[in-house]
Amino acid sequence: MAHIDADLERSTEVNKVEWSFDRNPQVLIPIANGSEEMEIIMLTDILRRANINVVLASIEKSTSIVGSQRMEIVADKCILGASESKYDLIVLPGGPVGAERLHTSKILQKLLKEQKQACRIYGGVSYSPLILQRQGLLQDKKATAHPAVVSQLTCQVIEQSKVVIDGNLITGKGLGTVIDFSLAIIRKFFGHRRAKLVANGIVFDYPKS
Repeated sequence: MAHIDADLERSTEVNKVEWSFDRNPQVLIPIANGSEEMEIIMLTDILRRANINVVLASIEKSTSIVGSQRMEIVADKCILGASESKYDLIVLPGGPVGAERLHTSKILQKLLKEQKQACRIYGGVSYSPLILQRQGLLQDKKATAHPAVVSQLTCQVIEQSKVVIDGNLITGKGLGTVIDFSLAIIRKFFGHRRAKLVANGIVFDYPKS
């Protein structure tokens, strides 16, 4: 059974770049059958609390997907419709089956490739960093992933941190670290104060500075 050390750092950042925008950021969260429901819901909920525009996009034929725990989630649109827009961040949820299905989407592969080429932000949590690696998106990067797959990453791994930010890439260990992952995104977009306000609103322990 995978074990998460209680003494892990909340987040680690290397090769720091600014993520600031003069508008509310646009975030795409692609989802698939088998995606981890709680990661989808927590990411979407927490980012929207910070007034981030989040689009859930299904790679399936329907906007409805059935997650890893057999719960149905209805996306905002299908991936084809979502692909007509550009996003400041594309972030992939985990779930072993869902991550593999996300990997099969040619449209999502194209979006992620363009995201990196344009120096826009992308990332994933849990099992999905392995998918980013398969698509050549972790080359010369530092990252983390779920303990069950982190040994398969060929990039430099930072294991002592729940969240790793390397330039325009953000990765997280898994479901238990998604709140920290989401707050790290908010902090990068808006600064510590906004992240702290959101954390206070969900009664989540977060540093004062």
